[in-house]
Amino acid sequence: MLFDKASALLLANTNLLQPFRNIVPITQSPLLLKEPEFSWDNLPANESLVYQDCFDGFHCARLQVPLDWLNEDETDNRTIGIAIIKVPAVVPVTDSRYGGAIVLNPGGPGGSGINLVHREGKEIQTIVSAGPDADNKTAKFFDIISFDPRGVNNTQPTFQCFPDFIERMTFEKELEAYGAPGSSNVAFSNLWARVRTHADSCSKRAIESGIGEYMSTTSVARDIIEIFEKHGEWREKEAQKSAKLVELPYHVKYVPGEELVQYWGFSYGTVLGATLVDMYPERVKRVILDGVVDSFDYYEGGWTTNLQDTDMEIVKFAEYCWMGGPKNCALYDDDGPAFIAQRFSEIIQDLKNTPIGVPETDEFSADLATYTDLKMYFWATAYKPLAKFHKLAETMAQLEKGNGTALVQGRRAGSKLLKQGLSEQCKKDGPYSRACNPYYDGHDTRIVSAAVLCSDAEGQTNMTKEAYWDYVQDLMKQSRLMGDVWTTIRMPCTNWHARPKWPYEGHFNATTAHPILFIGNSVDNVTPIRNAHRMSKGFPGSVVLHQDAEGHCSSAGVSFCTARTIRNYFQTGVLPKVGTICSPERLPLDGYSEEDEPAIPEGETDEALWKAMVGLTK
Repeated sequence: MLFDKASALLLANTNLLQPFRNIVPITQSPLLLKEPEFSWDNLPANESLVYQDCFDGFHCARLQVPLDWLNEDETDNRTIGIAIIKVPAVVPVTDSRYGGAIVLNPGGPGGSGINLVHREGKEIQTIVSAGPDADNKTAKFFDIISFDPRGVNNTQPTFQCFPDFIERMTFEKELEAYGAPGSSNVAFSNLWARVRTHADSCSKRAIESGIGEYMSTTSVARDIIEIFEKHGEWREKEAQKSAKLVELPYHVKYVPGEELVQYWGFSYGTVLGATLVDMYPERVKRVILDGVVDSFDYYEGGWTTNLQDTDMEIVKFAEYCWMGGPKNCALYDDDGPAFIAQRFSEIIQDLKNTPIGVPETDEFSADLATYTDLKMYFWATAYKPLAKFHKLAETMAQLEKGNGTALVQGRRAGSKLLKQGLSEQCKKDGPYSRACNPYYDGHDTRIVSAAVLCSDAEGQTNMTKEAYWDYVQDLMKQSRLMGDVWTTIRMPCTNWHARPKWPYEGHFNATTAHPILFIGNSVDNVTPIRNAHRMSKGFPGSVVLHQDAEGHCSSAGVSFCTARTIRNYFQTGVLPKVGTICSPERLPLDGYSEEDEPAIPEGETDEALWKAMVGLTK
């Protein structure tokens, strides 16, 4: 699922820090579902939250906010129309059990909150809301809200730098053809020239269009504050519609400037969350930062504290493969984990030396399975080991036999969907419509990511090609599989000209109105748990919850301990004890897979919570 789009976006710097199915499965985008009556194009922006029913059980709105939050003299009347989606709480706002809204951010930068909530909002709502054993007098039920940040997807105006989908895909396919930047001097030189040329023209276009200066994380953090303000206003209006009320309950009354924030941010969303709580510590009610980015490193533009544990997933794969046995792991070896790891390494090296030809079929032309394909496949798998290690084992076993079909299957599936789109609704809507372009979700995620992270970081336009090559080498020492690919994230910043009107100037050192909860896994492929401990030091009273699992963010594992800790925090505000470690219920290669619906563990009774956790691993 992750690999469907990963191969098409190789080296394209798109949403590399998104946790939930980190690269959006094109088959699950709300834009690709059966055409709904609701259309974002027909939804006007309002200064208040005016919701419409959308996407079968969701509510959608477009909130108008200032383009420039620092425009105190109001001489600039330009605005942003933020696309917002909500899973409504199961109780009305007048019910004493109504717990308000929780805002989510999926990561990125540039991740679509609309897509996140459409795919997983109901599962997340199950986790945070009161369970079957809750005291009915104190139980809380929440609205789940997310949004497309500035420049992203359904938020207006969107930011994009390609004239159409075809040009975008051509550009990305050509980047893919160069190979990973560390594979050769030629590959690096081609990428350096192509990416920087694109960044130069695109960032200038961002300045000319007027949006390039206003996509920084600080502006989005202020947007979140406004969403909570407008939610408070909406909540009171909803309560006033109830004819049964003589006087409004205290919990529904809107007090301007005092609405408290409830937020759950994943991956880059932890940068946004840390920025938010540092800027507005007095507004914090509940905040979880899950899969924690080192925000100091992020704002310095280094991206050097992400991959320290990435290759540990190979070691863990070998251990779980041996534990799972030949029935569950196609790469099993009786001689133990060390031999499995050795075979894994040899397969990688063999493919690096000699790509494998893949025969044509009735649907697809002849193909080539390459070392770069394997890098990207491992990248996608590493986000969700519990659900995906079994497929990794099967793919590696096939490569060992000289068969590369499984490795290129993701690219072929994407091509098939593209052809399907071109043959149906596309003919009716025209060659540049969304129906014709199944990968095109309304914005260029790759360049939106660059627009945010390159403007957030200190200017890097004076970095030479030689210095950048040294940077590539340094990160390849951190991770031999992902180091060089990771460096493509920062590459556009070496020629990015747009600077933020509102840069972040804080220090991640604030006492919040309520302490926040950090979550990290034992082995995380892009946000090692040490980042959570470093960030926690700046926020007194905060606690790091350690989930003893592999993958990116807590959703990579299934742990009743983790889920109930999260639920209890949102329900009561109580943090886990310092040093708490939550064990998972299932392990990779123990027979668990994303295709199955595993049974709830013996002794557990909360079926809804189990299904929600399982749903998030897929």
